[in-house]
Amino acid sequence: MKAPSFKQDGKFYPQLDKGWGGCSEELFHHTSRYYRYTEGFLRNLARRRDYCMGGYQAEDLTVEQRILMAAILSCKPTKETGEDVIRLVEAVVAGTEDIDNELEQRYHDRMAIIPQNKELSYHHSCHPHKLPLDVSPLEPFLALAHLLQLPVAVNGHCVDVPLRVLAQHLDSPQPQIRGNLQMAILWLHEAGYHLHNIPELTHSKVNNYD
Repeated sequence: MKAPSFKQDGKFYPQLDKGWGGCSEELFHHTSRYYRYTEGFLRNLARRRDYCMGGYQAEDLTVEQRILMAAILSCKPTKETGEDVIRLVEAVVAGTEDIDNELEQRYHDRMAIIPQNKELSYHHSCHPHKLPLDVSPLEPFLALAHLLQLPVAVNGHCVDVPLRVLAQHLDSPQPQIRGNLQMAILWLHEAGYHLHNIPELTHSKVNNYD
């Protein structure tokens, strides 16, 4: 079985794991003004409550750093990979062009640009908390959204939310809320759902949603 990959700027990269959801766009392709959601996602993933992503732009990645970022994001989001992403992001913000030797060794096999027709096998570590088979991936997120009074509209596999408000909840002072919300988002990502930012979304607009 061929290793999944995608091509950008004439280079092949390992396919980014879907567990990162829209965060992979902010980290690898283009950093937008909605990066606060990705910042909150990384804070909770790596358990770095003081982490700030300000100043990072995916466009500033060097060629080598971009390969490394793709290698990390091809793994499932865990505490360890979250820490490694933060480590790389901090290096980019600091203007460092060289890549960390420890990270290079850790992701050496994944950092090789994937040539066409090359057969590789990637082994992803499984997420420690699996969703019960009889529970829809949407249920935990919608239940938390109801609890937090977060407006949500679902259209197929697109989940519309105001990401700025969601990011605030990811920074909740209550660890249980942060952890449960993080897990619910991971389950959504892994099931192929995409969080779509609708800044002006309110409960009244959700009730009138088509």
